[in-house]
Amino acid sequence: MRRFFTVLLLTLSAAAYIHAQERLTVSVTVPDGISSENAVTTLTSNLKQALVLNDAAADNSRFVLQTKIAELSKDVTSTAPPMFVTELEISLFITDTASGDILSQTSFTVKGIDDNEQASYMDAVKKVKARDPKLRALINQAKEYFDEHIY
Repeated sequence: MRRFFTVLLLTLSAAAYIHAQERLTVSVTVPDGISSENAVTTLTSNLKQALVLNDAAADNSRFVLQTKIAELSKDVTSTAPPMFVTELEISLFITDTASGDILSQTSFTVKGIDDNEQASYMDAVKKVKARDPKLRALINQAKEYFDEHIY
């Protein structure tokens, strides 16, 4: 009887370990469309933090979070002193590098305002926060796709 319980316990713990290993982990690629190294570092850091907060972070994974930035507008206000306004569209994709499938995607705009062009661009990038509900929804949608189609 003791041997039976030992085998049962080992089987259950092995099953729990295997299930814990089979979860979605995502790594972050270098964002496309950004020329400033500081903006790349800031955005990458915020995206990695979002993955950590949603228990999906990895340094090297088959699944990657790709980012594409498009500058929608760049304006100068007619106020004194003049302020620069930069509007960016940020598109995010979680893809499977093995099959090429897109697990989830989202797109949103951010606007930065500052006293010079580069600072307004950086202000816009800083507005992508790790706790943004859109990032959480992107990651959760990828987890659901992973559970339904891959795992």
